Amino acid sequence: MAHVAHGRAQSPRGHAAPPAYTKKPTTPELLGQILKEQLRTIPLSKVTVAGLAADAGISRQAFYYHFSDIHDLAAWVFQIDIADHIMAHASYAQWANGFRQMLAYMQAHRDQAYAVINSLSHEELEQFFFRTLREMMSVIVAELEGDLRLAEASRTFVIEHFTLIVLGHLLHWFATDMAANPTGLVDDLELILHGTVRAALERFAQRDAM
Repeated sequence: MAHVAHGRAQSPRGHAAPPAYTKKPTTPELLGQILKEQLRTIPLSKVTVAGLAADAGISRQAFYYHFSDIHDLAAWVFQIDIADHIMAHASYAQWANGFRQMLAYMQAHRDQAYAVINSLSHEELEQFFFRTLREMMSVIVAELEGDLRLAEASRTFVIEHFTLIVLGHLLHWFATDMAANPTGLVDDLELILHGTVRAALERFAQRDAM
């Protein structure tokens, strides 16, 4: 079972993904790169530890030092890629476009996405996306808050409330076989959230000032 760690996604042995300037990839990163290359031509079910290890120039034992199986590696790669993509678009102006692209990518690679999603428990999946989407929403709230003065508890509530709105729709999308068109779904979410985050912050600021 893939490990879902606090903060940036980590491998089962606690290897946090290194910063972008690292020149030589770690063994988990190298395995992740090779896995993504293989998934361009074969489904996840056809990927083998022996094949990955051979391409990486390591032993099977070295693979199992870092990951328990192929799904464990795939889940780690999935978490890092998704987290990086979400945070790369973490702004009020860009979040919808980034989220739309992410859903479209997962829909286009449905088999691989569900292979990873199904390898996580419901709690792990929810916790991972909540944590990642919360980081995005924290950036958006900080941007929209401006000079408003909110109590920390109020700010936290607003961040988590709007995180849960997006998370709920995302988990429902997974549960319904990604049936909704990503463009339409995100357009509707964007319409609902447009202006409401700032309005909520203003109302909480007014209450906290009393």
